[in-house]
Amino acid sequence: MDQECGKAFEGTRSLNPMQSTVFETAFHRRDNILVCAPTGAGKTNVALLSVISHFRDVGLIRGHDNDVDTGGKVVYIAPMKALAQEVVEKF
Repeated sequence: MDQECGKAFEGTRSLNPMQSTVFETAFHRRDNILVCAPTGAGKTNVALLSVISHFRDVGLIRGHDNDVDTGGKVVYIAPMKALAQEVVEKF
């Protein structure tokens, strides 16, 4: 992951095993994914990998001029207000 995309993960030293398993699909492919994992397993970071990937693909991240026909918005639905606020603060 380049420096511009990595800004969303400042303070994260490495991905955990679950995140590492889905990294290729979440960050380098445009496939749908379903992640089922226990609370605290890192599902939010997997979602953020997909969001960053989308922003990169549509050229919203500086230094990436890809021309993909897709929108510039992402809707993230969280089960708890605190989790939603955490995601908002990160971006």
